[in-house]
Amino acid sequence: MNQKVPFILEIVWLIVMISSASAAVYRTFENGFSENIILYVIAILAALMYTSRRYLRKSREKNQSTK
Repeated sequence: MNQKVPFILEIVWLIVMISSASAAVYRTFENGFSENIILYVIAILAALMYTSRRYLRKSREKNQSTK
C-alpha cells in the first residue's frame, strides 16, 4: 500500500496538469489570454509537481532495488 501512494499522487498531478491546460486553451479562444493566466499558472505548477513526484518515486525505487 505504501508504494502505491507516490504513484497515485503522480497520476493526480498529471490529471490536474492536463485538465487545467486544456481548460486554459479552450477558455483562451473564447475570452482571451489575460483572463486565463491563472489556469496556465496552475498547469505549470502541476507539471512541476508531476515531474518532481516522478523523479522522487523513480529514485526511491532505484534505491530500494539496490538494497
